Amino acid sequence: MLPLPRAVAALLILSTATPVAAQLPRFASGTDLVILSATAIDKRGRPVTDLRREEVRVFEDGRPQKLEHFSQGRAATARLLLLLDASGSMTGELKSASTRMAAVQILAALDPDDEAALAAFDHKYWGVVAFTRDRRKVEEAMTEIEPFGATALHDALARASSDLASHGEGRRAVVVLTDGIDTASQLLADEVLSRSQALDVPIYAVSVVSPIDDPASPRFSGRERPALATTGATVLARYADLSGGAAFTVSEIGGLRTAAARIVAELKQQYRLGYDPPPGPPRFRRIDVRSTRKGVVVRTRRGYVPRT
Repeated sequence: MLPLPRAVAALLILSTATPVAAQLPRFASGTDLVILSATAIDKRGRPVTDLRREEVRVFEDGRPQKLEHFSQGRAATARLLLLLDASGSMTGELKSASTRMAAVQILAALDPDDEAALAAFDHKYWGVVAFTRDRRKVEEAMTEIEPFGATALHDALARASSDLASHGEGRRAVVVLTDGIDTASQLLADEVLSRSQALDVPIYAVSVVSPIDDPASPRFSGRERPALATTGATVLARYADLSGGAAFTVSEIGGLRTAAARIVAELKQQYRLGYDPPPGPPRFRRIDVRSTRKGVVVRTRRGYVPRT
């Protein structure tokens, strides 16, 4: 079976051309809220499944805000957009097999009602499989992706975040599987970070590298002169941190399994918070979410720009 033409397949993911400023979610009451996807983590890095509304504090630019909306864990269907690096730098058998293995493990761990979509990128971004509950359809489509060409990682993350945000409310995340090397993006990393925060889309990054590029491996050789993959992993970690997701650098099977399990565990327990933005000019506003429960840390996007 031949892949769909990219221009046509991209429509399957329903990419939106709506400006970022117009992406602030709207609840049925008609009140514009700042919506936050949040994950609560204990001291051991495990998702907290029973956080209560009264244990959450939201601050904007250091000032406390009244929490108007709070939904917990599996109250809504999860939507996961898998973004696969299909550029020429992924031609190695180890990289290709590892990324597919990680994707399959993530898909297998989702709940039956959760939905997954598949997109890919080289120098361009294209949709492969629209949101579906059919895991086999996504897995089969992955085998048809042939790595080739330059890498526009930053551009692809911007498109993926926009695509996912266009599918409404609920638990959601973009999971990008890549070696972290960008050679062809038109957008800068900071531009994409601003867009993903505005859209409230957590980014989970799995950097698949060789052991010599993995700081956790005893074979790591990049302490004096970091390789491109090491530098790329650092940028992806920043994406994850500022968007409320998490980043993993893996070079062996155990690391892939750990990353897949943690991503799905966090997605299953993702909280949705909402508050009325205070009046003021449309400039960047810092967000900080804390828990009053001892030892619990809440991760979410670091800020937003209010709509005008």
